[in-house]
Amino acid sequence: RVWREVVRLGADLRRLADIKGSTVDAEVAILLDWSSLWAQRHDCHPSVDMTAAEEIEAWHRTLWRAGITADLRPPSADLSGYKLVLAPSLYLVSDDAAKNLAGHVASGGALAVGPYSGIVDPNDHVRLGSYPGAFTELLGVRIEEFCPLPADGAIDLDDGSVGLVWSEQGEATTAAVLARYSANAGPIAGAPAITRNAYGDGVAWYLTTRLDEPSRERFLRRVAEAAGVTGFGLPPGIEAVRRRDPETGQTYLFLINHTDADTDVPARGADLLTGQSASGRFRLPGGDVAVIHEKHGEA
Repeated sequence: RVWREVVRLGADLRRLADIKGSTVDAEVAILLDWSSLWAQRHDCHPSVDMTAAEEIEAWHRTLWRAGITADLRPPSADLSGYKLVLAPSLYLVSDDAAKNLAGHVASGGALAVGPYSGIVDPNDHVRLGSYPGAFTELLGVRIEEFCPLPADGAIDLDDGSVGLVWSEQGEATTAAVLARYSANAGPIAGAPAITRNAYGDGVAWYLTTRLDEPSRERFLRRVAEAAGVTGFGLPPGIEAVRRRDPETGQTYLFLINHTDADTDVPARGADLLTGQSASGRFRLPGGDVAVIHEKHGEA
């Protein structure tokens, strides 16, 4: 079996010669800052359950399942090439990084920020004024109080979403409120839970709670579609990554079926490995892979 697989791999690599030089062009960036992660690991926070690394991984997992490729970037990076920038958890941020994000949005970019972000500077000093600190103007919200939830607790939003671990009491200053905490949310009932703020030529979204998985998928679908990012059309268990030749513009869609079942996948072009054509749907066998040379102009 091993011999047959090695022989097949060699044959597959020969068939994939045309993809040499192609690159993965991510439309989404997820912000990851190690200083922020380390600072949030201290035991002096309002909730020990507000772990940053796990939340960043959760947002990335939602995008991966949707077939959206995302780069991990520091908040100080050049973000001009991304349609959407996500900051699931950015507790610590420098003034320069905050200005970089504000400039990205002002120039037409889209940014989505998770709760408990912008709170401290690089010295782990809490920023004076209201929360979310460095992002108060950018997000158009003013948070007055943090309201951690029990480890197994949940809180309802009036759009049907469910929040976990954390909530915040505050008000929208310039942002539009897209969802509020439901009437059964106790003292924070009616407070903004999801907001959207027009800033310059772009837009900045803010969550004052951590969403459960179905709610997070709906939220990221909404912000991705608003930013012009394609995805969320894949069946469960299908992984998809698109590569592009920078010289010819030709695109290649890599598909992996992580399930045991044959699955129809949206695709248009021809599989470089088998020669099988696809005119809208491609049948990908369970446990198999395909590399679709997409029809130019129809990717």
